Amino acid sequence: YEFTWNHTTLHARSVDTNLTYLQSGFPSDRNLALVEKMYRHFGDEVIMHLEFMRMDGQTTPVGLQIVRYTSEERLNEIIEYHEKNGVNIFNPHTYILEDGGMKTTDFEQLEFKKKVDPYGLLNPGKMKAWLER
Repeated sequence: YEFTWNHTTLHARSVDTNLTYLQSGFPSDRNLALVEKMYRHFGDEVIMHLEFMRMDGQTTPVGLQIVRYTSEERLNEIIEYHEKNGVNIFNPHTYILEDGGMKTTDFEQLEFKKKVDPYGLLNPGKMKAWLER
């Protein structure tokens, strides 16, 4: 899942260039308990911006949280905390396909790349599965 509704982030960054963002997928929960837990844990360091999608018949919160960037180490700590608590992070801060999205090899994507780019000339080094084939 890649999000395209990033206008809030763009407006925020026009005011403060030290802001960045995360793309996140929360579990479906009518009470938004995990959303509230993240909100309370991070306070205004990670500002909640939620959209809602229907996935498998469930209304599911997805986030484009705005993060007050201080260091790569801290950003990775924030990502790790989310993931350890059951929030999927679709990391926009990596160029490696598998590290950014679903964190697994998409064999359909790999087969497509083999078909349309058999010599691996397009976007070299951006797909772990291509290098490991």
